[in-house]
Amino acid sequence: MTDQRFTELLAKQLAGDISADESIELKSLLENNSASNREYQLLQNYLQSETEDEENIDLVFERIKTRIQPPARTPLKVVKRKNFLWLKVAALVAILVGAVLLYNREVLFFSNSGHLVLVKVQTKAADTRTVTLGDGSVVKINSSSRFRYPKKFSGDNRNVYLSGEAFFDVKKDPQHPFIVHTEKMDVQVLGTAFNVKIYPNDDFAETTLIRGKVVVTLKDDKKAQFTLQPNDKFTLAEGKGQVNQTESGGVEETAWTSDELVFKNKNFDQVSRLFERHYDVKIFFKDPDLKKVEFTAHFTKENISEALDVLKFIENFNYSIKGKNVYIFR
Repeated sequence: MTDQRFTELLAKQLAGDISADESIELKSLLENNSASNREYQLLQNYLQSETEDEENIDLVFERIKTRIQPPARTPLKVVKRKNFLWLKVAALVAILVGAVLLYNREVLFFSNSGHLVLVKVQTKAADTRTVTLGDGSVVKINSSSRFRYPKKFSGDNRNVYLSGEAFFDVKKDPQHPFIVHTEKMDVQVLGTAFNVKIYPNDDFAETTLIRGKVVVTLKDDKKAQFTLQPNDKFTLAEGKGQVNQTESGGVEETAWTSDELVFKNKNFDQVSRLFERHYDVKIFFKDPDLKKVEFTAHFTKENISEALDVLKFIENFNYSIKGKNVYIFR
């Protein structure tokens, strides 16, 4: 099934239809499967070169066709034309995307045993979801996030994929480490509770440990590993990682799981992104200097107007709301 998933993701990449989550997943598959990585490199070299290693590339084509060819069908024939890059791309996309369509039910949704391969959960702004994984682990997914997980874990590791924010309560299983794959870092645990935050529009990523023990590994530097103890928070910003004790014991970082907002000494620009996800609005600053103003607050049931009114007591500013757009000005 890993080979079939690799074929599907490769097809999407060649067709230019691969999502950020799927790019992370493809990168992880390449890092953990030397055979797929060799095939990927050969295909890349084939597409980019004017002359090809015919013998090696033919073997790659045959392996791919073997994986995607349904039983009792006439084998697909690949026609290669030298010096025409677009024909190479067209041939590969036709074969691989065709394979995705042929295996639409089996590969995209079901394995041969009838189990779902990957389930995708995507939350909108002002929305959270809670899912229970096949091993009994519970994951609460924050707003504006994407989370992928297998219906049934198999292999040595329990691999899941996140873009956004989620709180994990992982069942302990020393024989099968639980790994959260993100664009910039991987978080590996055996059994623990922790929060991971890595939104695409934030200039930082962080992991906060509530209990247990986790190891954070950077994507760009596998040797850079950070071990967290309870109440430690790992922060990655500008390519540099550091571990510090949380000032609130994790309350600030996990308040969202109780539908609350807690922040301390956050500038208005950072607070605005919290508000956008929590209240499903878009905030615009007419005065850029206001972005630098820092706030400390704790909101429970307040709506967007009530929250902004509280902040107005701290700093002199005005706001207007038109539909889902909020404008901040002096």
